[in-house]
Amino acid sequence: MRVESLNGSWKFHQSETDRWFDASVPGGVYTDLFNAGEIPDPYYADNELDLQWVGKSDWVYRRTVTLDDDFLDEDRIRLRCAGLDTVATVRINGEIVGEAANMHRKYEFDVDDVLTPGENQIAIAFDSPIEYSTRRSTNHEYRVPTLRYPIDQPGRNFIRKAQCHYGWDWGPCLPTVGIWRDIELLAYSEPRIEYTKTAQDHDVEGVDLDVTVGLDAPSDDEVMLTAEVAGAATREVVDVPEGHTEVPISFNVPDPDLWWPNGYGDQPLYDLTVAIDADPELVPDDMDTMTADGGVTTDAPSHETTTRLGFRELELVREPDREGGGKSFQFEVNGVPVFAKGANWIPSDALYGRVTRDRYDSLLDSAADANMNMIRVWGGGYYERDGFYEACDERGLLVWQDFMFACALYPSDETYLESVEAEVRYQVRRLADHPSIALWCGNNEVEMGLESWFDDADELEQLKRNYETLFYDVIGDAVTEEDATRTYWPGSPSSGTGMQDPYQTDKGDIHYWNVWHDGADFDEYETVEPRFVSEFGYQSFPSVDALSAVLPDEELNPTAPLMEHHQRNEDGNRTILQRMASSFRIPFSFEDFVYLSQVQQALAMKVAIEHWRRLKPNCMGTLYWQLNDLWPCASWSSIEYGGDWKALQHISRRIYAPVLLSTTTTTGDDGVEIWLTNDERDPLTGTVTIEASSFDGELVGKVDESVSVEGLGSDCVATIDADQLIDGIPREEAFLSVTFDGSDETYPAFEFFEEYKQLDLPEPNLATSINENEVTIETDAAALFVTLDVPIAGRFSDNYFHLRPNEERTVAFDATESSDDLEQKLTQTLSLTHLRKTY
Repeated sequence: MRVESLNGSWKFHQSETDRWFDASVPGGVYTDLFNAGEIPDPYYADNELDLQWVGKSDWVYRRTVTLDDDFLDEDRIRLRCAGLDTVATVRINGEIVGEAANMHRKYEFDVDDVLTPGENQIAIAFDSPIEYSTRRSTNHEYRVPTLRYPIDQPGRNFIRKAQCHYGWDWGPCLPTVGIWRDIELLAYSEPRIEYTKTAQDHDVEGVDLDVTVGLDAPSDDEVMLTAEVAGAATREVVDVPEGHTEVPISFNVPDPDLWWPNGYGDQPLYDLTVAIDADPELVPDDMDTMTADGGVTTDAPSHETTTRLGFRELELVREPDREGGGKSFQFEVNGVPVFAKGANWIPSDALYGRVTRDRYDSLLDSAADANMNMIRVWGGGYYERDGFYEACDERGLLVWQDFMFACALYPSDETYLESVEAEVRYQVRRLADHPSIALWCGNNEVEMGLESWFDDADELEQLKRNYETLFYDVIGDAVTEEDATRTYWPGSPSSGTGMQDPYQTDKGDIHYWNVWHDGADFDEYETVEPRFVSEFGYQSFPSVDALSAVLPDEELNPTAPLMEHHQRNEDGNRTILQRMASSFRIPFSFEDFVYLSQVQQALAMKVAIEHWRRLKPNCMGTLYWQLNDLWPCASWSSIEYGGDWKALQHISRRIYAPVLLSTTTTTGDDGVEIWLTNDERDPLTGTVTIEASSFDGELVGKVDESVSVEGLGSDCVATIDADQLIDGIPREEAFLSVTFDGSDETYPAFEFFEEYKQLDLPEPNLATSINENEVTIETDAAALFVTLDVPIAGRFSDNYFHLRPNEERTVAFDATESSDDLEQKLTQTLSLTHLRKTY
């Protein structure tokens, strides 16, 4: 098989003009226009509003490709488009060869008859996505409702395109067009491999590996299929009919190392190579002939593919409770229950032309570094590139994979359903070999919409039938046929019992938003006892540096017009300010406001996650909203646009640690409960030490408790009468610190007795010393939420931590780029912030 890549340099223009500009493929129209100097930065100020014409316009991309006679002499030539966004007509040498209307699927077009020796022109015309979706929505026989956002465009549920391109409550409205994935010409006269899928059966003799090979043959043929992985191999002569077909082959892989989620073990990966040879006579008769390294002896195959496998058993366990009508909801990997710790993933940039593998690696490194083991790819974006899933495989990050439907209801006409089915089958085939894929999920909050947002729709019964047809009959059946090894979950949230109340806490997964949307106190989280929480969150502002890159200095105020433009939740800034006024002393500088907003966000998630982790095994997962941003804005993210960590990401590392030491006062009396939550398989024993101190350093009480907790267990290991322990010190001047000496994988816990704004904090004297890349801090009084900052690309190993009186702490700075004078730069530029400094 011969492949002619068409990635690289193209030309593009707006259909109504004759001005052509340079384009880069894969890419998108906004990045191409920006690189050509035709539009300003869409993220700066409110430029987005002036750029809505882009999504309302038609565009054409074109290039030439030179082909020789040998290429054209092959029996079949196809144009393979891995991603066209979205409504496109493809022409070669002026002839229409195909059309597309779904950015989430691959298209292949036969082009044998239109290509000629020498230069050939390929042109792809993209219709305005806004005009297309508006027309489809308007002409539909009844209203199919969708949530709308402060800045958006209509009809997003009528186009198979990333829903967030039309605007969201954390993102801009920039409906892109373009060739956003690889595009190439394939020429072949023998069968080719389109995809492989595997299924594993583990037993004492190793792993029985079933490989399904998807083939495309120009004509009936007899071929030799070879598969090898981890030193094991098989080969088989098979008859292949013309067209598309699947061929199964199986063999045993003796004793491979197992793949584990982050924190539970290593992530060994093995290359599975499947090769096809159209001349079986070239292969030796001895079917057991192997090379020294375990491979099968053959001449060069006519086509081969290589994918990476991780050998593991994975199951979503849903067992009925012994009493009541509840069901468990927990992932088990290699027979071990895994508490899912992680966050939701949205596209890493609103302009996908800017997304790189380095961006994936940075964000997913951050997730793994914060002790996460699961990422939920949210259903309002797009299925990520292969590099994203490869990076998850390498880091042990399980993937909860939504299909791309979110916060709307959807049509169910025949054309739409056919397109969705093709999308689902393509994506499952593309991704199923990744060991990180843990769950296929039908949608985000569509069932919730039927139950609440849209329950007054005129055609509600029809819309419910549409839901069942789309998410059960079409998507559910297609997933089951393509991948029987994983669970298909109809939507998130869902009780898993058909359309029967997706808010049930005793079964399925829930989205818990009461604290944010209702402005409730953080301890409201502690009233909820779910099985699995796949969304919950609290907002904060990104760093001043991130905001300064897109806003003029005079707009650096939480209620300034352009600042509010970068806040898409209509009550977001008000909610942040009101909660801050309840908990903290309102600061006088914008820098302190940003700092406190991040501390506040981290505290909200700390209360929720610690509580739900304490409930294991009743609750077995927390995926907060959201890991990343796709432009600079106030949002629920823990990592701001550009990759810098907010306070929440640093604190996530502590509250997602394998061994969690936490405190709670939910008993309703004066007792403080001390909990140990153990995600390790071995039991823990040791001593918990509880110290009561004043902020200026007076130790007034101390208790040592010998404790133990089972492997994978969670227990209250001590209860303390706090008032008795701090007797003689006003509550606003005292705190508890709790440590555990039985694990290197845990952090101290703290308990304060009044709102932070009421604490009588002394002004601490912080002394720092710097040695190479390490900063040592010492304090004479308690310093809360100590934060180190330098204007150097990189990250401190810990941040937003508490220092007890007379405590010394050393943290390392990991610079993004090596520097001979890093120690000098740290010395000259280091700044410290802590809570008392904001008074």
